[in-house]
Amino acid sequence: MRSLILFLFLACATPLWAAQTAPAKDVPVKITSDTMTYTQKGDQVVFTGSVYVIRQDIQLWSDTLTVLLEKKEGSGNATRSVADEQGSIKKIIAKGNVRIKADQGRTGTCGKATYEADKDLLTMEDNPMLMEGANKIQGEVIKLFIKESRSEVLGGKGRVEAIFNTPASKPGAGQ
Repeated sequence: MRSLILFLFLACATPLWAAQTAPAKDVPVKITSDTMTYTQKGDQVVFTGSVYVIRQDIQLWSDTLTVLLEKKEGSGNATRSVADEQGSIKKIIAKGNVRIKADQGRTGTCGKATYEADKDLLTMEDNPMLMEGANKIQGEVIKLFIKESRSEVLGGKGRVEAIFNTPASKPGAGQ
């Protein structure tokens, strides 16, 4: 019963992260920060200082947010503009006081969150915790495999801890 509840909790959390990280065609993503630095050579954009990201029903806060970009094939052409050379997002790294909030009371916190686009994988590290209402799960590393609707929580040095609140009046709850 508890493993079923854990599965349901993590399965419900996975769409939260998928909505945040899935490629958007018509959905605006607004990022605000104190500063933004673009480095063409490194193919990265770094947002620093009170970073706030909003996309539909997902909000993210962090101290820094780094977006690593893929170069488009054949971008070595001297007649192409910088914008023409930009490809898709390769990786997004949020660091420092990372907080994520989604609809239906779903939240998450960690020190570092990394999204790898090619694997469609969100990895939360540095005291990661996912919460939905009074339910909570934490470990050393939380991995959300978005396409597979699968999650892993690794204990590492510590143990995985999950707290699930179920109605006490249901049959079998005292077992």
